[in-house]
Amino acid sequence: MIDNNNIPYKLGVFIDGCERWDGGCDLDYIRTEITAVDFYRDNQKADVFLLINRNRSGGGGRQYQLIFIGQQNIHAGRRDTLYVDNKQTDTDFEVREKLTRFIKLGLAPYVAKTKAGEEIEINMKTDAVIREDSIQESVDPWNYWVFNVGGDTNIELEELSSEINIGGNINIDRITDEWKISLSGRIDERLRRTIQRVPRVDDNGDPVLDGDGNQIIDEVVSNFDVSEFGFNHQLVKSISPRWSYGYDIAGRQNTRLNYKFQMSFRPAVEYNFFPESVQNSKFLRVNYGVELRNNRYVEETISGFLEETRVLHSLRTSLGFNKRWGNLEVGYRLRNYLDDFSSWSTGLNIRADVRVTGNLSFFIRAEANYVKDQIYLAAGDFTEQDILSGRVTLPSAYNIDTRFGFNYRFGSILNNFVNRRFFGRANFVGND
Repeated sequence: MIDNNNIPYKLGVFIDGCERWDGGCDLDYIRTEITAVDFYRDNQKADVFLLINRNRSGGGGRQYQLIFIGQQNIHAGRRDTLYVDNKQTDTDFEVREKLTRFIKLGLAPYVAKTKAGEEIEINMKTDAVIREDSIQESVDPWNYWVFNVGGDTNIELEELSSEINIGGNINIDRITDEWKISLSGRIDERLRRTIQRVPRVDDNGDPVLDGDGNQIIDEVVSNFDVSEFGFNHQLVKSISPRWSYGYDIAGRQNTRLNYKFQMSFRPAVEYNFFPESVQNSKFLRVNYGVELRNNRYVEETISGFLEETRVLHSLRTSLGFNKRWGNLEVGYRLRNYLDDFSSWSTGLNIRADVRVTGNLSFFIRAEANYVKDQIYLAAGDFTEQDILSGRVTLPSAYNIDTRFGFNYRFGSILNNFVNRRFFGRANFVGND
């Protein structure tokens, strides 16, 4: 029985999952459109925790999973889930409008138990235009094919060096419940020019002076061109909610790894321990495949090959959770060449964003690989410039890549107001 004297005026809500790069999940817009609740900065003090998970739908659109988790008082233990589907052609404005409308629907039962709920008017009418759109949406003239084309350029200039990076990509996908077909290509070109100032000396090692008695400084110009391109094709067939099989075909050129061209074909089978219906919240996948590789090298390898074909097999597992405390994904890989079991590698990677409290959170990205299969290493000696420019790869028994940090917020627990005046610094990325 609810005591009317203890009914709160407003519902306290904490929202997690809206990323800054996602224009469809706009927290500023949500807070502006929903004023019947208080938005909290501290998840532990909120009555309702709203977790928003984002996935890409088969048609190339965005699907949001809204999980409403009751935390305090009469709401404790309650849990509701809604799904918001958007078309690929929907703009960020249309997506955020629809997402906010569903957030209102999900919060309505909770707000109804507050005094602020007495002031809310709910319109339960439907729009005939919406019904017509939903009927037309089932007939897809593109037959679920989605095309994406993009490009990027980066230019860096310094007094003694310059670097230009040019890249382009294309992605073609068709995703349904039973099939997943994808084709993608990527090309990158890195042009680097460096200038070294070297004091001039004679054959005896003595400084060579100009007419004013100053040592002559020569400028040595070096140009480096590191090119990479590749393509991938994947075909996956679902056998059941947990089992699937398919293959990957890939080709690439990577001069840094001494590949003039590499072609690979990997048929595989995969098992999902959790059904696809809960993949937004958790997943555990195991994938096993056998891969055929043909390698053509830029320079002769340490084993004396300019071309070779090898067969290897690999086991990949990935475990992920998306909870109100944050999200975690762990991946593991083991592979080795079937004709030489001494050529193998294993690796572990972890990605986590953890909220310790409503104010303190930290993140970590880490990957570690133990490597004993660097068959692509080029033979011969390399100059210091080759190494510094990243044109070649050196032998290594392991490689580790990490990034971590934390964020702490303090002050008011409320997060209701939106004010974007003088927002940002004109997108400058350099030093002030």
